[in-house]
Amino acid sequence: MDLNIDVSNDLSSVGKLKRVDGNATVVLEDGYNLEFLSGEGVDWSLEMRRIAGAVEVSGTVSGSVTLTCYRCLKGFGFPLSVRLREHVLWLNEDDLEPGDERTDEYVVNGGILDLAPMLRDAICLALPSKRICGEQCKGFCPACGIDLNLEQCNCDTRKIDARLKPLADLKKRMEENAP
Repeated sequence: MDLNIDVSNDLSSVGKLKRVDGNATVVLEDGYNLEFLSGEGVDWSLEMRRIAGAVEVSGTVSGSVTLTCYRCLKGFGFPLSVRLREHVLWLNEDDLEPGDERTDEYVVNGGILDLAPMLRDAICLALPSKRICGEQCKGFCPACGIDLNLEQCNCDTRKIDARLKPLADLKKRMEENAP
């Protein structure tokens, strides 16, 4: 999906406005790697205003992103609603020297503004760090791997404090040597 917007004519002078509405299916690949595909799922309504040397982009990003639960590894929809306000540097051809590489991701270069980095950052910052489908999710048994949301196992999963392990070992040896 192409998120490059030609703003060279619409925002040619300070004070001019341009509205951009769009939608896409957002696929979360690994951690925070996002891919925008044609479709629906996340909608945005943005207003771009030309300011001196830059473009101010403001608006909303909303919809739903499918996340993977860290406990049970099942997908679940996460509702998203973000207010966006960013400034994008406007570069002219004579601002760049040959071989000059810009590290700024939010730039208008040659009259083209790429919305992908801005949308990616807004969505990623709205995602929870603790991605679980619900507080009631039990996840998998660490011993046998059974899905505890579907069935119960008989594994002993009590955690023993590592500081008390020598005492537990001593108790076990004493029980084995008892008559």
